[in-house]
Amino acid sequence: MWRFSQRLPCRSWCRRFFSGKSKSPGESEVSLGIKINLNFHWLMDNVEEVQRNIKLRGSDADAYEVRDLYTEYLDTKKHCEALRAERKSIARKMADKTLDQEARQNFIKIAKQIKSDIAKGEEELEQKEAALYEKALHIPNQTSDKTPPEEEQVIGFIHATEDRAPAEHNLDIHHVKLGENLGIFDFHSASKVAGSNHACFMKKEGALLELALINFAVQHATSKGYTPVLTPDLARRTIVERCGFMPKGSSGLEDQIYQLAGSDLCLVGTSEIPLAGMLAAELLEEKELPLKFVAFSHCFRKEASGSGTDARGLYRMHQFSKVEMFAFATAQQSEEALEEILEIQKEIFELLELECRVIEMPATDLGAPASRKVDIEAWMPARGGYGEISSASNCLDYQSRRLDIRYKLDPDSKRTEDSEVSRSGKTAYAHTLNGTACAIPRTILAITEQHHNPDGSLTIPKALRPYMGGKERIG
Repeated sequence: MWRFSQRLPCRSWCRRFFSGKSKSPGESEVSLGIKINLNFHWLMDNVEEVQRNIKLRGSDADAYEVRDLYTEYLDTKKHCEALRAERKSIARKMADKTLDQEARQNFIKIAKQIKSDIAKGEEELEQKEAALYEKALHIPNQTSDKTPPEEEQVIGFIHATEDRAPAEHNLDIHHVKLGENLGIFDFHSASKVAGSNHACFMKKEGALLELALINFAVQHATSKGYTPVLTPDLARRTIVERCGFMPKGSSGLEDQIYQLAGSDLCLVGTSEIPLAGMLAAELLEEKELPLKFVAFSHCFRKEASGSGTDARGLYRMHQFSKVEMFAFATAQQSEEALEEILEIQKEIFELLELECRVIEMPATDLGAPASRKVDIEAWMPARGGYGEISSASNCLDYQSRRLDIRYKLDPDSKRTEDSEVSRSGKTAYAHTLNGTACAIPRTILAITEQHHNPDGSLTIPKALRPYMGGKERIG
């Protein structure tokens, strides 16, 4: 894992960075008081491994450049420390009451020069620290051994035993046509209001279906020990970035998220962001872990326009509802926690009677925070192929080191591996995991296309009927 534990001195640049200070005139500055903990010593010892991982992930980060910047930072830091030591030495000599006036004046002259040199050195140190973090924060997490390098791997099926071969598009069973015929989707009115095809009024049983899915998913996760949470739809840009949402290549964060004008607040693309930020700068107890949450939220994304059958419909939405699972765990609990999330996801889609496949995603498809990512894709007849409806990721300690989420080590428990432990040896960084319990629009898409009947009606999955007044069909 690209693990960091070295805490650089929190100089003025750090204070500006940690405060989440806005860059535009009129934007407010709010101090978050959250430290970033990066282990540059680990990178120095493993720079070739880190660079190989960067190349594998298709990232534009550069481990060698970070190594060189860190070396420059250390050299400047040592220079500043030497100047401070010299200033203290001069001060001790000047304290000698037997010192003659000529010698005293000479020391005063030297002390003034050292003071000036220290000021210049500290300014240079701040600049080097800023350059160091600017590059280091873009290095992606180390990739799991279970993650294939380039090609996705099918590792399971739900209501199926093998992959379907790609088929021709069939617009007669496209969810937009089916839903509009039933009067439960209204894309035309939504485009007038929201100015885009990527919005929809859910009406009549369509609205009830969305609410049923939300309640069903939350209830199912709650029954597995997850605590229900309703999260804010807004998060500070600093929190978004600390969670690792840094697009690859030339694409900026502005191309993916909506930010409020004159503010550092962003509309969240997933409740993973506020859930991770919820425990920022917190010190937990090891015996409390894992902490497991299930959240409902609205999500907002600047989705690129789709093509073909995705050009219009529920697959790509600028605003949508989602139920998300999130966990904080120890290093020892981490992999088991991911498997639990994945098992709950599979149970949900089994109960919704959807034909799906489970995919181990390749390194080239992973975002910067994830070490491992598993997707669930539903068969979507209109497109003649599969489409993602869920994902689960293990981010190890990547997010917690940026958000300073630690836990006190229980002296009676098994020792956490050294790279997880903070410098004090008394705390360790929590692992964070996330998984979609139900992405509502895409799940409705899959239900509509998989459960439609020849007469145009729609069979409601049995698991949702208690949430829809016992109704069995739409239409």
